[in-house]
Amino acid sequence: MDRKLKTPGLLLRTLLASAATLVALAQGASPGSEPPKLRGQTLDGKSIVLPDDAAGRVILLVLGASKKGGEQTGPWKDHFVADFGPNPHATYYVAALLQRVPAPFRAVIRAGMRGGTPDAARSHVLTSASDEDAWKGYLGMRNDSLPGILLLDESGRTLWSHIGVFDPREYAQLKAAAGTALEHR
Repeated sequence: MDRKLKTPGLLLRTLLASAATLVALAQGASPGSEPPKLRGQTLDGKSIVLPDDAAGRVILLVLGASKKGGEQTGPWKDHFVADFGPNPHATYYVAALLQRVPAPFRAVIRAGMRGGTPDAARSHVLTSASDEDAWKGYLGMRNDSLPGILLLDESGRTLWSHIGVFDPREYAQLKAAAGTALEHR
């Protein structure tokens, strides 16, 4: 009788572990894959298409799909800038995905972002009123309150991705991947 009770428990644990693995694998972009284009306007007024307009550089792209998600992009960007800011072969962009925001409110959001962004950083912060669904699908973003983080190589292909608040262990992986990519330039 004990054997019958243990078998369903083992089977259930195995199924749950398999499901958790599949969920983990489904979240995030595949290394080496090409992300969708991100079209937007920087806070200094320039139209931009990423990764095309930053080709030839290693790119950190941090995406927010809600106010809360956007508020959590800062630590990722700040650490990257501290580590790689002086390197001319590295750059970053922080993007607010506004496709689902009604058009009249987009200008209000942009104005608020512009007011809270130093002049020197405005060319690195953009808003996008399109491409949100493609990016959410590509990264596997299921929770708008969490930022999506993507590291691209100089050809615009994915090196590393993550969805979530800043985590020093995850950042260490991002930093190592960026360092390796920059060494091989």
